[in-house]
Amino acid sequence: MPLGRFADAYTEEAHRLPLGSVIDTLTETTGAGVYQALITPHPDLTGAVSDRIARLQANQDTFRQQVANTLLGAPDPQTDVEDLLPTERDRIAGLETRHAHNTFTLTARAGVTTDEAGGTRLARELADAFETLSTPFNGVDGRVRTGRDARGVIDDLAARVSPPPAHGGRRRLPGTSNATRGIVVDEAELASFAFVDGNALTAEGGRTLAPTPGERHTLPAPPVAQLERYHTPGLLLGHPLGEDGTSDPTPIALPPSHQPMHTLWSGRTGHGKTIALINAILANHEATAGASIVIDPKGDGMPTELLRAHYARHGNLDDVVYFDCAEVLPALSFFDIRAELAAGVDRTTAVEDRVDHYLEILMQVMGRERFERAVRAPDIIRYLVKAMFDPVSGYDAYSHRQFHSMARQMHERRAAPPVSDGDLERMLEGVVSNRAQTFDELMGGVANRIEKIPVDRRLAAIFNHVPEGDDPHFDLADYLDEDVLLIFDTGGLRSEAQRVLTLVLLSNLWTALRRRKLDPHTETERDDPLVNLYLEEAASVAVSDLLSTLLSQARSFDCAVTLATQFPGQFAQHEAGTYEEVLNNVSTIITGNVPLDRDLAERLATEDLNSRAVRARLRALKRGQWFVSLPAGFGKPAPRPFLVESAPLPAGHPESTRPLTPAEETRFQHLLQACAVETGDRAGIHLTTPGGVDRDGAEEDDDAVDPEDLPRIDSALPYTNRLPEAVEYDAALHALRCQSCSNRYDPDIRGMQRAIRCCHSMDAVEKDDIPICDLNVKLTPDERAVSEWDDHHLMFLQAVYNAQQLRYDPLEYDLLSDSMIRLQEYVGIDSSAIHDLIDAGLLRHDTDHPHRLYTVTPDGRTAIGESYRQGVDYGHGAGDLEESSQHVFAIELARQYLITEYVDDPESSVAEVIPYYDLDENRRLDIAAVDEDGEIVIAVEAERVNHDLRRAVPEDFDKMADCDVEEAIWVVMTRSAGHDVLGALNDPLDGDPRVEKTYSPNTPPSQFRIDTPGLTAVFPVEYLRKKRM
Repeated sequence: MPLGRFADAYTEEAHRLPLGSVIDTLTETTGAGVYQALITPHPDLTGAVSDRIARLQANQDTFRQQVANTLLGAPDPQTDVEDLLPTERDRIAGLETRHAHNTFTLTARAGVTTDEAGGTRLARELADAFETLSTPFNGVDGRVRTGRDARGVIDDLAARVSPPPAHGGRRRLPGTSNATRGIVVDEAELASFAFVDGNALTAEGGRTLAPTPGERHTLPAPPVAQLERYHTPGLLLGHPLGEDGTSDPTPIALPPSHQPMHTLWSGRTGHGKTIALINAILANHEATAGASIVIDPKGDGMPTELLRAHYARHGNLDDVVYFDCAEVLPALSFFDIRAELAAGVDRTTAVEDRVDHYLEILMQVMGRERFERAVRAPDIIRYLVKAMFDPVSGYDAYSHRQFHSMARQMHERRAAPPVSDGDLERMLEGVVSNRAQTFDELMGGVANRIEKIPVDRRLAAIFNHVPEGDDPHFDLADYLDEDVLLIFDTGGLRSEAQRVLTLVLLSNLWTALRRRKLDPHTETERDDPLVNLYLEEAASVAVSDLLSTLLSQARSFDCAVTLATQFPGQFAQHEAGTYEEVLNNVSTIITGNVPLDRDLAERLATEDLNSRAVRARLRALKRGQWFVSLPAGFGKPAPRPFLVESAPLPAGHPESTRPLTPAEETRFQHLLQACAVETGDRAGIHLTTPGGVDRDGAEEDDDAVDPEDLPRIDSALPYTNRLPEAVEYDAALHALRCQSCSNRYDPDIRGMQRAIRCCHSMDAVEKDDIPICDLNVKLTPDERAVSEWDDHHLMFLQAVYNAQQLRYDPLEYDLLSDSMIRLQEYVGIDSSAIHDLIDAGLLRHDTDHPHRLYTVTPDGRTAIGESYRQGVDYGHGAGDLEESSQHVFAIELARQYLITEYVDDPESSVAEVIPYYDLDENRRLDIAAVDEDGEIVIAVEAERVNHDLRRAVPEDFDKMADCDVEEAIWVVMTRSAGHDVLGALNDPLDGDPRVEKTYSPNTPPSQFRIDTPGLTAVFPVEYLRKKRM
């Protein structure tokens, strides 16, 4: 017969469970107390229960009934149950409700050690604790043992003795007890001996047992089928926690396909957000092919820890771009739409973005209320920014200093700047036409706002940077498709500068994403690599339209945003509605302990877990635990929110199981410093000391040559012998003018194009008449004064060097199609002066086929102050040391051929063409065409015939053959050179012939049909030039 059931006891008004009484009693003892419940499986009792019910129905259950049936006769077997005695009917009902197929053997013991009088009372209370489970047919009795008699109980308790049930034999005889220490129970009865609800304890029992509060009970993990979707590379979240509080050994991550729906990650100080983010960023950087951009203003060392962990994983920082913005700022060009125009962005759209972003930045510096207090000032600033970008009278790029100067001139002269837009002209004239006092007040409001930028030296450095030529330049568009980790540590800046720099970076990111989407070089739709932006302290810029735009539209541009903050409610502190917008624009939420946040609780609530329960759980989260809400794929159910435990500390962290060794730490610090220096040199603005004293404190030399006394040699325009008829050069202004309307333009190639197109057509201009514009000879006035060469010599050397480095726009000079005689005309130097340079060893005459080419020698580079930097001017992907213009010409011609014939061909496996490809420290391919996996598909060698032909050519053949490429292409300077190369392979100086096949000298090399590991085609440069045309 069954005992009292756990569910029946729990539904009673008092919720008093037997085990609760045991706990209350144990709390009273001053000594030790123990309760033991031993549970072992019991065989299935289904058959035994059925037999028992049959005996009860047949009145043969007891010995007496069996004797009576023998003497008086058995009852009618068809007797209805309703005709049985009430006690028999109750017994049958009890047996039928029992789960006989799932039973256990239970033995319960309890013990206390205390004084004899008090101990006996406590022992009796423990013995009587389970009497409430007794039924009319079965009882639970406790037996008390004290003193020496208790020794056996203690021994059995320590040995965990579990006696079997004892219901057979003499125990079934009349007058005998049917008691047993091994109680048979089903699962419903077992619960009363093994479980207790914390709510059922008394206050004293609760303090003693300290049950886990309901809000700290672990949520069930999602179903396995749902969770498996997140067993994938991606944004690492951690290990899911099960209902028993144990973590799943398999971590979960947000897959890249879900990341563009954006993520909010919050955790207050000390909760473990920084380490969790480091793990997430590192794992996601490996899972995605695009740029990972981290902007961190906290100043808590997170960027260094991230890089240390990155180094521990990869052993290098090769794919890292690191800006410590307290020392070096990214060389961004804010008032610059050149790249956008080149990418096909409409000019009006590009200008409007610059205007809106600039106004947002000013608002961040001043605060919205102060900024909007002068109602007209924002509008006038908008007009002036547009005027500076006027397509006729303005610029495509300018500095904040120029903008400020223009605003000051408008105020001082009371005259609007000239613009070609009639509507804008009328609005500016409307400002100027105000009464003098009103106009002064309006322009005072404008100055008060725009002067907030130059007041901060760091902001001034960014907004005044307009890169030209080889100036340091930073643009996120150059990195979006690269598997690179970009880190901007703004922790050393003031809060206003942090926000402004963040907005400038967001502005650059937005325009870069748009340019990538509109790339005119992409003919078909492509899957762009996913870009990830990790924005720490995101609430500080949450009010900006820039962030709102990114959150709402970045998904269309393959960009994912992760907003990190201490607690989500920070978004609501800046402006009403901002927090709601953020919650609506993110699909993944990872949050730690949040004491109070009704909006977040509403966002995370489900039918099974209301907002009140969510708030309680958020308050109860432990350090390293995260409440996670994840999105799902289209048409698939999203998992219910669940708990996740942080992944272990990453390798490299000082407290991890794998910290850096002292040697590794030393190398890491060296690489970190080298990374910062390299980033700063290539793409940074160094914050120099202002004033007339250099970094060493030395006064400027009063005897130095005055630059004003020297003719300019930064441009070829004052010296050129050729100019389009539609253009003239104004030496006084150093500007270009349209011959027809006298409009002025910048003295560079972009200005030249604008000057031609002002009133004429580019098609009507002879290309050779368009000169090079920039020279940028790098010598100081003092160096020029002591040089043995005059300015024309120096300018020609610089022009040739620029040309062989491919620095010029093809419109002004194209190495592949233009003779260097044009450079001679552009700098106005005569032939005898060029011969002087050749005779002095500063210049070398390479060839006149297919056109004249010169090369600047190392001594020539020294004469013009050009450094030669490994990794920049030569090295893998950059160039050969002491490379000639002819060699550059051949390689560039072949590179463009490979791009046209292979990269642009969707059927080709070639994904990228890499010139000067290093195979190892001693061997380099002139060009390697590689597939998506980086495997070399095509190798190219540009061969110039010289006295070492029979040794060099076979070595180059063997080098390409070792690469096991599909095609090995040789580029030669002339048709006869192609036969010379084949002859060297037929009859090498050393070793066996590399190629057996021969051809008649009259056969064009492009018609050679050879299929060997190191040669499959030979192309003269003239053949490639014709294909290019």
